[in-house]
Amino acid sequence: MKPYFGWLVAGLLLAGCASTPELNATLATPAASVKDQAFETGGRLAVNYQGKGEVASFAWQHTPERDQLDVKTPIGNTVASLSRDRHGVTLKANGKEQYAADVETLTEATLGWPLPLSNLAWWARGHAAPGWPASYADDGRLQQQGWLIRNTQDADTRLPRRLELEREGMSIRLVFSRWQWQTEPQP
Repeated sequence: MKPYFGWLVAGLLLAGCASTPELNATLATPAASVKDQAFETGGRLAVNYQGKGEVASFAWQHTPERDQLDVKTPIGNTVASLSRDRHGVTLKANGKEQYAADVETLTEATLGWPLPLSNLAWWARGHAAPGWPASYADDGRLQQQGWLIRNTQDADTRLPRRLELEREGMSIRLVFSRWQWQTEPQP
């Protein structure tokens, strides 16, 4: 795995313990009335890929048309920046810039496996991603796009608290320390 991309992946997968009560959320297929909603969030992530782990913090701004994900070292330095819009995806890291039509193509080319960023926005909010087959494991985790997914919400606010993704040889954990719904797209 390329070093800067290890940080990107780590930024996408948070680690840590929650200090507030949590509820396991059943990830349901969104009803026709559920729309992709803009939000801004941040927190910690942890990625374990083939026995090697990375941890980082992240800041993520999402709208239906755009994503901006910044991955930071534990002391706050930005090590990777991923931007998605209608033209494609750009990754800036280590003084280099890479482009692809979508996140999955870019991560497949750089990491060797596709990271489903487009569906993370649905999974983080407690929904199965629309347009993809979904089933449920015996323990209640969602199975979608080759991932086993567990979503946890804050028991008091019902806001997303933790998202855990697993597939063969890999696990990703995002722990959200802040969450803000947006009413209008942010520039």
